[in-house]
Amino acid sequence: MEVQRDRADRPASAPFSLEGESLSEALLNRTVGRRRRILVHRGYQLRSALMGIAGPCLLLALMIFILERVNAQSSKDLIDMAPFLRASLLEKDRSLLIFMIVGGIFFAAGMFFLEILESHKTAGVIHNVKRRLEELRAGRFTASVTLRRHDHFQELATTFNDTAASLRARTEGELATLRRLVSQVSDLVREDSAGNRAGVLAAAESLRTALQDLQRRKADLLQP
Repeated sequence: MEVQRDRADRPASAPFSLEGESLSEALLNRTVGRRRRILVHRGYQLRSALMGIAGPCLLLALMIFILERVNAQSSKDLIDMAPFLRASLLEKDRSLLIFMIVGGIFFAAGMFFLEILESHKTAGVIHNVKRRLEELRAGRFTASVTLRRHDHFQELATTFNDTAASLRARTEGELATLRRLVSQVSDLVREDSAGNRAGVLAAAESLRTALQDLQRRKADLLQP
C-alpha cells in the first residue's frame, strides 16, 4: 500500500538514524520508495524473479558440478600416490562441496531478492496507475500519478497526468457552458414574464444554438 509515513511517528532514538530514518528504512526507501509492500503484484514479481535467476542458477550449478568433479579427480590421484591421506582428502572434498552448495544457495537467494526489488519498480507502477484509473472511472478527474524516482515507465505517469488534465479542462469547459445555459434560461423566463415575444424568441434561439454546440462537442467525443 502506498502510504506516506509521517516522520513524526518514528522514534527519535532509532539506531543508525539517517535524517530521522533507521538504516534499514533508508535502504528500503532507496530501493522501493515509500511503498510499504515489496510484493505489490505477487504473481508477476515471483514469476519475473524466478525467470531472472533460472539461467544464472543453472550455470552456477554446472560450475559447482565441474569444480567438484575436478577436485574429486585431483584427490583420487593424490590418494593413489599417498593412501594415508585418504581420510583428510575426503573430508576436505566434503567440506568444499558443502561450502560451494551453501554459497550457491546464498547467491541464488540474493539474486532472487534483487530481482523482486527490480520487478517492484514495474509492478508498483502498474498498481499505482490502476488505482488512479479507477478514480478516473469514478469521475474524479483530479487523479494524478506520482511515481518514485527509480520506478520504470516514468513517461506513463506523464501521459496519464496529461490525460487527466485534459479531462479536467474539458469538464470545466462544459460546466461553463452549463452556467451560460442556465443564464439563458433565466433570460428566457424573464422575457416571457415581461410579455416580450421578440425577447423570448431571441433568448430561445440563443439557447438552441448553445445546446447544438454542446451536442456537437459531445458527438465529436464518440468519433472513432
